[in-house]
This record gives sequence, structure tokens and C-alpha cells, in this order.
Amino acid sequence: MDFIFAFIVVCQNENGMKVFISFMCGVIVCSLFLFGVRLIVPALADEPLESSENTSGLAALIPDIETIYRQALLMPFEKAAKKIYDPDIAEYYSELLDRAGLKSDTAVTP
Repeated sequence: MDFIFAFIVVCQNENGMKVFISFMCGVIVCSLFLFGVRLIVPALADEPLESSENTSGLAALIPDIETIYRQALLMPFEKAAKKIYDPDIAEYYSELLDRAGLKSDTAVTP
């Protein structure tokens, strides 16, 4: 209801009608543009990249955060294992780390 009232107020003079028609044409053109982009983008996604060498080169520059995190997590446990001199306790500690998945040589890396 408010839209109709605003339309009547804007269209009372000649310039108001031109502004309203221009606005509606702009909305229609932008809508058609967005609709066209939605149709084109999925079609472009199916095409393979021609320069896959460049992307693999850039990916090699990114540090392996998972490895850094795992090393930071395991370092205190490995240092503690080096300070255990009793063979029974060292064996128990090693088995505990294995069962908990905190041993660096048995770490699962995807």
C-alpha cells in the first residue's frame, strides 16, 4: 500500500515519471545481468584449468600447518620420553603414547 502511495507522489510530475521508469529499467537490466552470470558461472566451473603448473607451484609455498601443529604437540612428550631412564617405565610410557596416538612414528597423516 505504501508503495502505491509513493508511486503516486513520484509520478505527479513529468520528471518523477522519468526517474521511476529509469529506476525500473535499471532494476530489470541488473536482474538480467545477474541471471546471465548465474547461467555462465557453472559452465565455466566444468572447464579444466590450463595453467595447473602455476597453482601447484603456489601451493608448495604454503607451509604444512598440520605438520607444524603435530610437531609442536608431540615435542614435549618426546622430550619427556628421553628423560625416562627406567626401562619398565619407558616401555609403559611408549605404549601409552602409542595407544593415545601421540607417537610421532605412528602419527596418521592423510
